[in-house]
Amino acid sequence: MSIKIAILTITILFMGCSTKEYYTFGDNFEKPNSTYSYDKIIAVEKVKIPKYLTDSAVVYQLTPYRTIRLKNANWLTPMKKRLTNVLINYLQKSLNTPNVYLYPWESNQKSDIKVSLNIQRFISYKSEVILEARYNIKNLKTGEIKSKLFSTKEPSSHLAEDIMKSMEIAYFKLSNNIKKNIRELN
Repeated sequence: MSIKIAILTITILFMGCSTKEYYTFGDNFEKPNSTYSYDKIIAVEKVKIPKYLTDSAVVYQLTPYRTIRLKNANWLTPMKKRLTNVLINYLQKSLNTPNVYLYPWESNQKSDIKVSLNIQRFISYKSEVILEARYNIKNLKTGEIKSKLFSTKEPSSHLAEDIMKSMEIAYFKLSNNIKKNIRELN
């Protein structure tokens, strides 16, 4: 009996030493109080991301040439999927419309607007989170295209929780910028 307890204790200790923490963001968006309702159908392509965001580990840029994994910090869901879903959800809520879909289609309806987002840099470096991106918004009826560059920095510490909060703030700033440009495109 004592051998079983010893094996169980050792197993629990090893499991405790290898625990991973999982992080996500994008759930803390509060819908603005607005009666505005957008009536066009929006298609959002999968967000393009840098290679270091495709790994499950959360990374930190240590020097201009070196990134490291934060110990035991992992993304809960793949970032390409998470960033795309957060953008779709943000646009649905902030434009007060359910007509925002993943492209290629989750809907049988023809879209009016197509959004493409390419994130070039989204990482914590020194004491800030840096987000640099390029996006296109295309009116599929008129062919008009808005191409925009976006860049922001948010203060952060080196703690994973603080990095997540700063990443979320930066991404919502980008999402809001995209929303404003969608509304301006007719």
